[in-house]
Amino acid sequence: IMTRDVVYVYTYANQEEVARMIQRYDFLAVPVVDREQRLVGIVTVDDVIDILEQEATEDMYAVGGGVQSEGDNYFQTNLFTVARRRVVWLFVLLLTNTVTGTIIKSQESILQQVVALAAFIPLLTGTGGNVGAQSSTVVIRGLNTDEIRDLGPGQVIWREALAGLLLGVILGTMATGWAYWLQGDFLVAFSVGTSLIAIALLASVAGSALPFLFRHLGLDPALMSAPFITTVVDVLGVLIYFNIAKSVLGL
Repeated sequence: IMTRDVVYVYTYANQEEVARMIQRYDFLAVPVVDREQRLVGIVTVDDVIDILEQEATEDMYAVGGGVQSEGDNYFQTNLFTVARRRVVWLFVLLLTNTVTGTIIKSQESILQQVVALAAFIPLLTGTGGNVGAQSSTVVIRGLNTDEIRDLGPGQVIWREALAGLLLGVILGTMATGWAYWLQGDFLVAFSVGTSLIAIALLASVAGSALPFLFRHLGLDPALMSAPFITTVVDVLGVLIYFNIAKSVLGL
């Protein structure tokens, strides 16, 4: 009995795509054919396990800021090579912090009037960065495993935005109470809490939207997302904080 409707892959197919196909259909093996659809071999589930482990490792290194192992054992890699692989994105983050510092310096007049505002900048940017990292990790993982292939980008971003808003309300309420206990000024505390809600929402949207954008541009979302999310959250987060503080405190 001949079956014409056969699932197969070409010799030039990406190994990750082949692995995902076997994983999706629960195959023990998949035939490999050439351009004339002549059988040249098979890929077994044992091969797939090695491929998935390799791809997961590459994604993990990429999320870590472009520190790809390129098949080398990290502990046997020359330290200068390790530093060279890491320095690019660290330099990007250095420039980001420079921009953030410039924005803070431009708001010296506000900080001179309410010095307490400066104490909460690390809290806001750090929390926003963590929220954005969580969103991007979920989306990047979903893109790599095709778990969100049935959902459009808009639906995923909307879902993450709602999650960010909920997290912002929870964390913002806690931050408001803590800031009031620390400073004894309700308006400052309210500014901190409200800013945290807005920053958490911004971070969730950025963290979920940027991976889709980079994938659309043909770039690796795992490699590109982290530094850009940090940039967006740090720069816009500080701007949001100072503008909310000016409005609430009447400065």
